[in-house]
Amino acid sequence: MKKLPIAEIILVILGSILYFFANLQRVAVPGAVFTLLQTDLSTTAQNIASLGAMFMYVYALTQLFIGVIIAKYGGFRIITVGAVLFFIGSILFPLSDSFTIMYLSRILIGIGSACFYLAMINETRKTVPDKNFGLAVSFVLLIGYLGGIIANAPLVILINHSGWRKVFLVTAVITVLISLLFIIIGRFAHKQPVNKEVKLNLDLYKQVFSNKKNINLYLFACTNYGLYYVIQTVIGKKFLEDFCNMTVLNSALILSIMGFLYAIAGPAIAYISKATLSRRKIYLRIASINTLFTFFVIFSCILLKIKTPIIPCLLFCSIAFCASLSPLLVPLLHDINGEKTSSTAISIMTCGFYVFVGLAGNFIGFCLDIFKNNNAYYAIFSVCVILAISACYNVFKIEDSAKTKRILNYVKNHGKIESEDDSNHWHDKYEHDLYNNV
Repeated sequence: MKKLPIAEIILVILGSILYFFANLQRVAVPGAVFTLLQTDLSTTAQNIASLGAMFMYVYALTQLFIGVIIAKYGGFRIITVGAVLFFIGSILFPLSDSFTIMYLSRILIGIGSACFYLAMINETRKTVPDKNFGLAVSFVLLIGYLGGIIANAPLVILINHSGWRKVFLVTAVITVLISLLFIIIGRFAHKQPVNKEVKLNLDLYKQVFSNKKNINLYLFACTNYGLYYVIQTVIGKKFLEDFCNMTVLNSALILSIMGFLYAIAGPAIAYISKATLSRRKIYLRIASINTLFTFFVIFSCILLKIKTPIIPCLLFCSIAFCASLSPLLVPLLHDINGEKTSSTAISIMTCGFYVFVGLAGNFIGFCLDIFKNNNAYYAIFSVCVILAISACYNVFKIEDSAKTKRILNYVKNHGKIESEDDSNHWHDKYEHDLYNNV
């Protein structure tokens, strides 16, 4: 019987916990504590929004190169470096009295957070048997997504009781302990040798951008996801408090529900897509139309001064469920780009997600400082509607991959689907019979 890699399994679990805290930091600042920080620090909305934007920019930039670094040095080494940067930034944030130190803390937290996700996937694949890999990754992602859920209503309750500095300091201390435990146990784990042959290849980036199909997908995906995530992490809670007159706790609860819906939507969308023979473009279009509908209705409510919280709350939850499109976008990028450039294409898309959110955060902070009362939200959501229209325009340029089209054609010529089980059978059979031989 093969001996279990105990040290490696423990490191995967500890890495998942670090990923939890990374998501908590990413969602909580400035989203859940926007108004609180602005009041406590007596500063502009732009300065508070820039705390989130700073995180997003460095996180995005790191995503472009982290895959190559992991391939060269191994996931556990990268998590170790990321953990040290992350806990230093986490400690600095609640102890900061100047925005210079706060911005530095967000930069360190952003770089550290960027080291966790891909490295965790990389080491999970090596540690867990292939038959359990999907389940293990789901477990890792679930722990991470819980951080985004805790970052709203539960965090607000704690902050109301103890203050934001004490709460963030406690989370920082926990992060330090988890990181030190990871470093200690890491000394007993097997690490891959440094692969000196792995180098950054800029030609791969050129190939990705030269493919027009990638451009259309990026313009849609980054805008659609960015519009959801800027609600989740920057302006959603503040909008519900300011415009809809919701309490701090109730508005935070809505954002926690959004995080929960986003977490469960990924597996659900992936299953539905597989059951319908990977007809991805249909679901991408539905998601884009839903985003446009959401922002148009909210913009109309602002214009007509309809301040009932029910409408935006339901619409926020709707876009949260429809924003979890990575199970569709990642396979589509694989199909479009092929094995050689697919990882680069995915890293570029991930980078684009967070660059969009960073820019949107800066724009929102600018609007909140320049415009008064509801005029700020009028400006913000009018731009969101324009961006949602552009996402819709680009999503209708996206076609199912040649691979999916061949599957559908094969099914059309050889049989019909009568049930979900039958659909899964067709999908698996044609994946094997058709693409391993054509």
